[in-house]
Amino acid sequence: MTRGLWAIVVTGCALRAQSVAPEVLMQARIKAHAVHELENVPNYTCLETVSRFRADTRSRSRMERVLALLDTVRLEVVYSGGREWYGSPGERNLETQNPAAFVGGGMIGNGAFAGILHNVMAGAKITYGGEETKGGRRAVRFDFVLPSRLKSMLVTLPEGQGQVGQEGSFWADPVSLDLVAVEARVTEIPPSLPLRDSETSVQFARMRIGNFDVLMAQQAETHMRTAKGVESVNRMEFTHCRAYAAQSEIRFEAPGVEEAAPTPRPSTGSVAAIPPFLTVRMELTTPVSDSDNVGTLIEARVMEDVLNKGAVAIPKGSVVHGRIRRLEKYRGGTAYIVALEFSEIGTRPFYANLLSIHKDPKIHVELKEQVVVPNGQAREQKITLPELPGVASFFVNGSSFTLPKGFQTTWRTRGAINGVDRRR
Repeated sequence: MTRGLWAIVVTGCALRAQSVAPEVLMQARIKAHAVHELENVPNYTCLETVSRFRADTRSRSRMERVLALLDTVRLEVVYSGGREWYGSPGERNLETQNPAAFVGGGMIGNGAFAGILHNVMAGAKITYGGEETKGGRRAVRFDFVLPSRLKSMLVTLPEGQGQVGQEGSFWADPVSLDLVAVEARVTEIPPSLPLRDSETSVQFARMRIGNFDVLMAQQAETHMRTAKGVESVNRMEFTHCRAYAAQSEIRFEAPGVEEAAPTPRPSTGSVAAIPPFLTVRMELTTPVSDSDNVGTLIEARVMEDVLNKGAVAIPKGSVVHGRIRRLEKYRGGTAYIVALEFSEIGTRPFYANLLSIHKDPKIHVELKEQVVVPNGQAREQKITLPELPGVASFFVNGSSFTLPKGFQTTWRTRGAINGVDRRR
């Protein structure tokens, strides 16, 4: 597929005299670039954190009519051979293709990691939509249609299921050709499926994993409303992405025994895990500013020996590897949203909760702003950012900023990431 798409580009460049539209060439180049990036995805696995919200708009209870956090689900996800595989965090074998096996109820789905992008590039009808700003950056928009006959999306509800179509748009950087975002909504809802509507959005960013620089899904959100008035929202964040290794086996089976298809096995190696409940103080050795890009690699160092039962668990000076996860202007541009993801100390995965952040009058973990309620009065509302393992998220006031070397954060390590964190 990649060779064929690049052939379109070459042919188009050779036939300029025949007035090939620039947007046609741009579409072919972006599609070829996206397909090339997809070929790198199967080598990596990520921690997926799903915050699930639910409301019943027809309930008599006012509380149940408002979207509220149901629970937080964490899964290991890997995209391999055009499929997404799931397992509990840290599990050696990822054998499940349906994440619903890990939850007792409520909305959960697959496809956000790479599936939706694969479907769009493989079978959608794509048309040029023009240039516009997306996520604070210049981008070109392309609209797409995926008919239900291609069976790219199956929706299952307790009252019924059915294949649906999808239509929407994707945005790409006209210079780097990197995808910025994909937004899709369901179409052709069959009578057997009691679904009113559903939309999904996915944001992409570059990640440095090992020796590779790859474009992957970073955040996604699915919003679904059923015919019975149940509204569900899933917010998905992908962190701690790493390479996984194949494992070979020699087996002697009786004649006629079929071998199961191989499933991905994340590589854990022999590196000892960092013990839980340890306090880790670190400081940046790489400055971060508003002129940097999402995906830029950063490093920090551990400021003091971290002890566990009287022994040094993490030596002073240990290098902490990370990247800029989020860097964007907040609404009116009077503040920035910044997220720094720290994924490894040395070669060991770093799972931890943020305890405190560098004291600076311009830096806040939450913002307060005035909002107008239906009765016309103004009230103060707190704006917070998602809490993710190993991620420091905060606001920085001003039209520009720099986090200097020595910028400090304090963390508490955590043990095994639980699959489901019930909230109600």
